[in-house]
Amino acid sequence: MTNSYAGAARHGSTPNRFDERSTDILRQDTQATGNRPIRMLRLAQVIDATGLGKTTIYELQAEGTFPKRVKITSHSVGWVEAEVQAWLANRIKDCSPASAR
Repeated sequence: MTNSYAGAARHGSTPNRFDERSTDILRQDTQATGNRPIRMLRLAQVIDATGLGKTTIYELQAEGTFPKRVKITSHSVGWVEAEVQAWLANRIKDCSPASAR
């Protein structure tokens, strides 16, 4: 019988297991989000939520005025939903009549 995780064993890691640092980060993030799971948005969802185009999202991100994407795997990225929602809330607040005074 062959072990499907032989490659992982060769590299000294166990599949689907967090190291201590990852566990600490997860614990801190869970506390910061009020025990809600962190939800990641893919590009199409960010476009839908913000109404912005792909190029604008990447330009704003490069300027530092939009949340940074997070590398999920070697071929995919996502944005933390709470960060995108906070960015939207700030945009709305900045445009509200109270801030125009």
